[in-house]
Amino acid sequence: MSTAVTEFTLAAPAQGAFEDHFTVRMRATLSNVPGLRNARLLRPRKGAHGYLAVLDFEDDAAFTAYTSSEAFRAAHADPTHSLSDDNRVTVFEAVTQG
Repeated sequence: MSTAVTEFTLAAPAQGAFEDHFTVRMRATLSNVPGLRNARLLRPRKGAHGYLAVLDFEDDAAFTAYTSSEAFRAAHADPTHSLSDDNRVTVFEAVTQG
């Protein structure tokens, strides 16, 4: 399994709008992505500013295919990203699964 994690850093005033818009866009763009097992947006606990968008793919090939898909382009054309002060993507490979 491959997991792509994007961390978004936002100022507190932008967090509500970011959550609303990002969640809608995730549902709209990710519902039929081949090999995508799970997608979720994690909210930071009180006092923190970093959100995590976590996408779990069956394997690296599914993730790579997603990065060149229309769904990827649509998700990343989202103006909600402009609410973020900074973002970074890290891709992980599962060592263990339960």
